[in-house]
Amino acid sequence: MSRKRTRDNKDVDAEKRATTAATATDNDATAQQTDLKQSDVADKDAATSSKPEPSNDSSSSSSDGDSSDNEGSTVDVDFEFFEPSEIDFHGLKSLLTSAFGDDAQDFDISGLADLVLEQSEVGSTVKTDGEASDPYGIFTVLSFNRNSNVSVVRQIKDYLLKKAEKTKAGAYGRLADILNAPDNHVGLLISERVVNVPPQVIAPMLRMLVDEMEGADRVDETYNFDYFLLLCPLYRETESIAEEGGSDSDSDDDNAPDAKRSKPPLVSVRRHEKSSTRGSNNYNGAADPGSLLETYVYAEEEVIEEFAALKFDYKFTRSKRAAESRNSFAESGGLSPFRRCLVIPKSKLSALIDRLNEILAF
Repeated sequence: MSRKRTRDNKDVDAEKRATTAATATDNDATAQQTDLKQSDVADKDAATSSKPEPSNDSSSSSSDGDSSDNEGSTVDVDFEFFEPSEIDFHGLKSLLTSAFGDDAQDFDISGLADLVLEQSEVGSTVKTDGEASDPYGIFTVLSFNRNSNVSVVRQIKDYLLKKAEKTKAGAYGRLADILNAPDNHVGLLISERVVNVPPQVIAPMLRMLVDEMEGADRVDETYNFDYFLLLCPLYRETESIAEEGGSDSDSDDDNAPDAKRSKPPLVSVRRHEKSSTRGSNNYNGAADPGSLLETYVYAEEEVIEEFAALKFDYKFTRSKRAAESRNSFAESGGLSPFRRCLVIPKSKLSALIDRLNEILAF
C-alpha cells in the first residue's frame, strides 16, 4: 500500500506527512550583504570627503541601520516528509556513511540502504523540493531480531559489542544481555541529516515513526520493540597533540589512512572530567578547571540522553588523525570525533516525545 505523503493528505498531517517551516540564518548571504553595504558606505565617504559633514550622529545612525538590516536576514524553508523510495538510494548511502563516520568502510552500507528501502511500512525522509529531490535526512528503525541473519545487521551488532567491551563501566554485560536475550526486541534508530537541517524536524519524524510502528505491529510484532539503540555523533576537546602522541584512536591498525574534516557545528557544549582510562563512559563528575569540553552534533540528542537506561562512548577504530589546529579551542588542543551509544527503553519513549515537543516547538 502506498504511503506517499502529499499536501492534499491533510487529515494525516501528523502521521504521514508534515511540512515544517524552519528559519535558518543564511550566513553567506549575510556576509555578502555586509560587504556590499560596507563598500557603499566607503563610496559615500569618498564622495563627500570634500564636504563638511553636518554631524557625526548621522553617520553613526546610518551604520547602525545597516547592521540592523543584516541581523534580520532569514530564509524560509518548507520541509516535507516522504517514505524512503528507490530514488533515494544514493542519498541514503551518503547519510548512512556519515552515521558510521570513519568506520563506515567496515559495514555494507549499500546493503544497509537496501534494508531501509525494503521497509516500506516505517521510516521517513526529509526533503525540501518534492518527492523526487534528494533526501536531507532519514529517520527510521531497523530490527536486530527480524534481520538477525542479514550480514550488515550482524556487523553492527558485533561492532557495538566490541566497542562496549572496551569500556570500564560494565556496559558490555548490560548491552549483551539486551541484544542477546531471546525475549527482547531491539531496534536500531537511524537518525541522520545534513547539519543545517534544524532539530525541529525530529519531533514530528519521531512521532510519525511511533505511529507507523504501532500500525505495523497490528499485522505482526516485528516493531514491538523493548529497547532502541541510537548512535550519537559528538566532538570532544583534546589535550595537546604532543600529549596525545598525534593519535586519537583505540585502533590497532597502524596503517589506517589519515583524514581531514571541517569544524562541526557547536550546538551544545558541556564539560566532563578528564579520565586516564581509555574508553571509560564515566563523564558525570563535577567539572574542574582542567576538564574538557564536549559537544553533540545534533542538539536534540542531548535531550534524548536524559532518557537512556545505558550509554557508553567509543572512538573510531580506523581514525588515526590528530585533532586539527583550526578546530582548536586553544593553541595546544583541538576537537576529536567520537560516538555515544544510547539505549532507550520503550517505556520512556512517550515521555521522550513530549520532552522534544516541549523543547523544540516552533
